[in-house]
Amino acid sequence: MTEHEVLAAVGIGEDSDWEFKLAGGGFPSSVWETYSAMANTDGGTIVLGVEQQGDQFSVVGLTNPNQRLADFWTQANNRELVSVCLLTNSHVKLVTVDSKTVLVIAVPRATRQQRPVYIRGNPLTGTYRRNNEGDFHCTEEEVKRMLGDQSGQSLDAVILEGFALDGLVQPTLQ
Repeated sequence: MTEHEVLAAVGIGEDSDWEFKLAGGGFPSSVWETYSAMANTDGGTIVLGVEQQGDQFSVVGLTNPNQRLADFWTQANNRELVSVCLLTNSHVKLVTVDSKTVLVIAVPRATRQQRPVYIRGNPLTGTYRRNNEGDFHCTEEEVKRMLGDQSGQSLDAVILEGFALDGLVQPTLQ
């Protein structure tokens, strides 16, 4: 992640792929709701050190960025807080933007075997999904579907015996 990519995203604002948080008083606990939501949906990027005023965002940087980075890794590896850490060092970087340091967290999409990614030890109450710029609790049915999808083989990978190619509906395939 480069300074220019962060500035471009800040100029556009939050959406399904980007979330900005101030983190002025320390490491914000709401990061983990966004982490869960992005991991359970399509992935995305969280940037700490960005202030929102109305619809406008501006880079303000972090006080003590190295401590924020250490706090992040401590929490990311706490299984009582988050069910799985999907991140490596390459996903989490301190980036200098306009002479201010921000923490950029590139959250990958979890595989179906890793979902649901949940927080605070309970998949039924701690699983989130990302819609537009918001993080929303998953319903119990959504969580159950994710848990069911964890099996070793997906249902669409099963070879069905006794069916020929002429049984496929062409408009559906297209």
